[in-house]
Amino acid sequence: MSSRVLLSALPALLGALLLQATPASAQVGTTDLTCSGGAYQTWEPGLRLSNRRVTATNYTSYDTCTSNDTLVTSGVLVATTELSTSCGGNLGPSETTVTWDDGSVSTFALKGAGVDVINGARVFVSVGLVTGGRFQGDAVMMTQAMSPLDLTPCLYPSGLTALSGPSTLRLTRLF
Repeated sequence: MSSRVLLSALPALLGALLLQATPASAQVGTTDLTCSGGAYQTWEPGLRLSNRRVTATNYTSYDTCTSNDTLVTSGVLVATTELSTSCGGNLGPSETTVTWDDGSVSTFALKGAGVDVINGARVFVSVGLVTGGRFQGDAVMMTQAMSPLDLTPCLYPSGLTALSGPSTLRLTRLF
């Protein structure tokens, strides 16, 4: 299977995962929001091959959003969390807030759902729920294709300190 086909199938696979994670009475409904932009992640201290406690920061600027709510056309996600992780995993639950261009906010509770290498980038996929603010109750699916793939810094004492790449965000109303 080509990387392009795998990348195009990823949202459907994660949607199925999300369906299994929701209560039996909930069903996936309409898409409330779709955004694209760029993400920048940092870790202090840097990630190594073995787990260690780090402060992870994610800054994502969603420059283009389409939404049922015409007041929302862009947003900025800022998340800082402390967790025990490594270059091999770099997954963990987190809470994050997106500030929309109209001044409103959405708070997400996210869980890392998977990491895969597609077209030379590490693709992180997180799923969760909007727990507060605008779009509350919606399902969240966020993907980030982080580069560079060269993880040689993980071998050094300072570790891997930053990655960046494109990001997409989809919020889906649950019925």
